[in-house]
Amino acid sequence: MKKLQLFSFLFFSFFTLQAQAQTISIVANTWPPYVDKALDGEGLAMKIVKAAFKHSGHTSKIIIEPWSKALNGLHIGAYDVVGAIWKTEERKKELLYSQPYLTNNIVLITNVNSQITFDSLKDLQGLVVGVLKGYEYDDKFMNDPKILKFQANRLTQNLIAIQNGKLDVAIADKRLALYELKNFMGSNSNHFQFLPKRLNSRKLYLATTKGNPKNKVIIEQFNKGLQAIKKNGTYQTILDEFSY
Repeated sequence: MKKLQLFSFLFFSFFTLQAQAQTISIVANTWPPYVDKALDGEGLAMKIVKAAFKHSGHTSKIIIEPWSKALNGLHIGAYDVVGAIWKTEERKKELLYSQPYLTNNIVLITNVNSQITFDSLKDLQGLVVGVLKGYEYDDKFMNDPKILKFQANRLTQNLIAIQNGKLDVAIADKRLALYELKNFMGSNSNHFQFLPKRLNSRKLYLATTKGNPKNKVIIEQFNKGLQAIKKNGTYQTILDEFSY
């Protein structure tokens, strides 16, 4: 009788653990060095996300899609979470967010010989400023009609335009800028400078829809895993691997 009870307990425990563990489908768009199939761990953000879920006993499957397709897929339930997203008031209506796991510093880049200074948005009025499609920049910046904005798909396009005198300033996440300067601009990377004051900073999150029946469990498991990898040093090790 005791053996039967022990067997039943072990079987139930095993079944419970198996039910709790799952493969989390994570959708994101290509955004080096945060998300990129060609990078170690599929990028800085994805490596952190996968490490957090792994610590909570889950495996992860990364799916990289164009941004609009990624969000549409999330909303129709094709994916469990979007792995790298900024928080906006509009998105908060439909999405449940994790704790932030990275900070994106949005900086201004210009020619090394430029005399441009930046202290407030007024300093950008009348200038041609390069931005990237799909980014949620500062609302006051985007809505200022006196700041002339040129949209590009890649930061490299804006950097080349600065070199050629077609743009005054480019705006981008600093890690992205450092990555593209190192990997795509070669010896020309010393032709650029970062202005001392950044435009703003944004927190990076993982999120799922409020309609996902597993949403609270998924977010809770990620948050616990994130705190654990910060405590055991894994988080800092990953950050160090993606320094430029």
